[in-house]
Amino acid sequence: MFKGVRAFVFWCVIACILAGCGTHYQWTKSHPAYTIPPFKDFAVIGAEKAFVLNRSAWFAKKLNISAEEIQKHVTGDCAKWLVQDLQKLYPEMKALPASLMDASPEESQQLDSRIFIKGKIPEQGIVLKDSTGYTPARILIIHEAILGTDLNREDFFDYALIHNESPEKKTSKNLTAIVSYTLWDNEKQRALFNSIDQIDRPITHLSMTDMEQLVQSIAESMRSHLVEGAGL
Repeated sequence: MFKGVRAFVFWCVIACILAGCGTHYQWTKSHPAYTIPPFKDFAVIGAEKAFVLNRSAWFAKKLNISAEEIQKHVTGDCAKWLVQDLQKLYPEMKALPASLMDASPEESQQLDSRIFIKGKIPEQGIVLKDSTGYTPARILIIHEAILGTDLNREDFFDYALIHNESPEKKTSKNLTAIVSYTLWDNEKQRALFNSIDQIDRPITHLSMTDMEQLVQSIAESMRSHLVEGAGL
């Protein structure tokens, strides 16, 4: 009898290994032409409109900011920090105003069978440039930057799960940032690299310094994945 049970368990384990237990998603996607990560002739756009604060009442209480001001206060600071942190990592990177994308259509880009990024992408034939005429070869488009506690990117980007209601949280262990972005070829109008990054940092004593450090981790994660996406 015990031999039969052990054999059953053994073959279940083998089946799980072969089939892949749990849900595994591809969170990045590279174009075949993407072989060199960005460095020069490179810009970022969209940060000032990308940030959203989840559980704003919780953050308002913890950060001692009024409920009316918490979204604007935190998202505004985080957007500013993200651009600054990216410019530290990419000293030659320029920042383009998000208004350049106002007329761009919102599109879905598929990363996996159930994972999609939704965001604005320049129309075919439209090359983005700033008021001085500067036309970067590549543009890092920030679509969404969701800030919260103990979040999972599946709940926001798996189209089979996004309509599920999240259980009410009693405790919070981690600060979470979930960021979706596209590296755009501004000359050939195509996506070179797409990614949805999730960053978690343990919560100790929450302050705006913790939020600033979370944003720094976002920038570092983006740079790391931009390098990996080019196959380096």
